[in-house]
Amino acid sequence: MSRLAWLLSCIGLSCSAPPPEVPERHSTLEPSAAEPSAAEPSAAEPPQALPEQPATTPPSPPERFLKGQLHVHSSGSYDAEEPPEAILRFYAERGYDFVAISDHNHVTKPSEVPDGMLWVPAVELTQNAASCTPGPPPGYRCLFHTGGLFLADTAPRHVRLPYRPARFAAYQQQLEWTAAHGGLSVIYHPSFHFAADARLLTRLAREGGARLFEVSNAALDGQHPAGPARAEQRSEALWDAVLGAGVTLYGVATDDAHHFSQAKARARSGRAVYGGDKGYVRVRAEPSLGSLRRALAAGDFYASTGVELSRLTVSAERVTFDIHGGTAPWSTRFVGAGGRLLHEQQGASASYEPRGDEGYVRAVVTDAKGLRAWIQPVFLAEAAAATP
Repeated sequence: MSRLAWLLSCIGLSCSAPPPEVPERHSTLEPSAAEPSAAEPSAAEPPQALPEQPATTPPSPPERFLKGQLHVHSSGSYDAEEPPEAILRFYAERGYDFVAISDHNHVTKPSEVPDGMLWVPAVELTQNAASCTPGPPPGYRCLFHTGGLFLADTAPRHVRLPYRPARFAAYQQQLEWTAAHGGLSVIYHPSFHFAADARLLTRLAREGGARLFEVSNAALDGQHPAGPARAEQRSEALWDAVLGAGVTLYGVATDDAHHFSQAKARARSGRAVYGGDKGYVRVRAEPSLGSLRRALAAGDFYASTGVELSRLTVSAERVTFDIHGGTAPWSTRFVGAGGRLLHEQQGASASYEPRGDEGYVRAVVTDAKGLRAWIQPVFLAEAAAATP
């Protein structure tokens, strides 16, 4: 049996109902072992009738979480220079299984993809303006960006969407464009220049169909005056506001990398470096675009900036996992409605059994160096039934 992205100017950007039912995720990283087979009768003894054995199913191959990057820029963007092929090699050398090259308003198709890696057709839909409604705080701009992932082959290479002054309308047309071209949307860096507050993010998830948002953006979070941890805390507060409204939204971690071979020269000259292999997702899926998309849409993944997990089980009955990446000691927070701390636990494993009145449960692991892993929320039946 089983053992069950703001306070700085943009990165070289030019201006020009009740919650949906979420399937429970019961499977664990390791499969259950097969029952031992019956012993063969000894040749020295007369054959005897063996007791009838129940039919057994051969064990499935071990599950694993595929490592992926959902936000990175190549020479297809106006603010990056690295060829897409070099970017894919960079990530392949670091154990990534899939990469989405998300250039600004441009679907970049690499000429070659490393063996064993999946290239995810993607784009960063981008509207940059000096004014919008509601307007930004003094000194800030209106920067509305979303990722369109798993786009159909028929999606246009270049995207030109009309300017929309209202924040919701600007985001909504991006979400609609992605859906019309077979894609899955991600709200990129909602806190950057205060693009989306809790009310707007909730509306985008409830009415606009957004299913994913960046809880961590390594490039922009690293530039926060108070550090990335403060940026991530703000993103988590936005997340809890959406979840507390009874709306499903899953959090991803990304690089938003722009600089690869240019990184050292930029660092020497004192310029900001937005590098790679810092924020990623681990998705429980088969190595195919279809399986990856389904798992991301269903929340069957965790987001990380360096903490690795195994034996992850998320259900309304139990949230449990082992921790084996990052730097000990590890601390795990289980969070419920309103961002309330439900339980805190130290060590290389963590577990929480919901009582049913928490609204939802999500978890965050933090290691000794401040690296994190975010486990996706599960809504509890009692709370879901009470939602009007």
